Amino acid sequence: MPNIKSAEKRVKVSSAKKLQNKMVASQMHTAIKKFNAAIAANDVALAEKLMAEAASKIDNAASKKVIHKNNANRKKSQIAKALYQLKSGVIVVKADAKTLKQAEQKAAAQRKAEEKAAAIAAWKEDKAKRESDKLAKKDPKAAKKAEKTTKTAKKPAKAKEEVEAPAAEAAPKKKTTKKAKETADAE
Repeated sequence: MPNIKSAEKRVKVSSAKKLQNKMVASQMHTAIKKFNAAIAANDVALAEKLMAEAASKIDNAASKKVIHKNNANRKKSQIAKALYQLKSGVIVVKADAKTLKQAEQKAAAQRKAEEKAAAIAAWKEDKAKRESDKLAKKDPKAAKKAEKTTKTAKKPAKAKEEVEAPAAEAAPKKKTTKKAKETADAE
């Protein structure tokens, strides 16, 4: 932390300028992204309109020394070239390294998830087989019963519903008070 008054002011001024520069750069990048989206959508009229806006934002950033003037000229040249290629019918696929890397990572994560799910399914299947083999060694009759119940898994669920229904009918009756009995007798 600065001790001198002028150094403290420099910190405040530089942080304020940093925010202003960030705003200008953000506006420039947004304009370029919109232009690239129009190019990707093959919309020539919109791309021409957005090219003028993007070039303006790039020039503004260069005049405020947010980016170097040669960088600004290079960016304007790139967007003009992209528009020319769109007009002349050349197919342009604009993808930066970051987008490609993200797509690659997403595909790798999906492959990994599929492999993991397959491994878990194989493990569960192997475990069930080992348990059935173990049960068959101990008691062959019990193993046959277990196989039948796994084949007809839907039947026990229906039987359970049937079991619950009679239990509801056999529920104990409500207790009545003396006053309730008297009103019932009077009727």
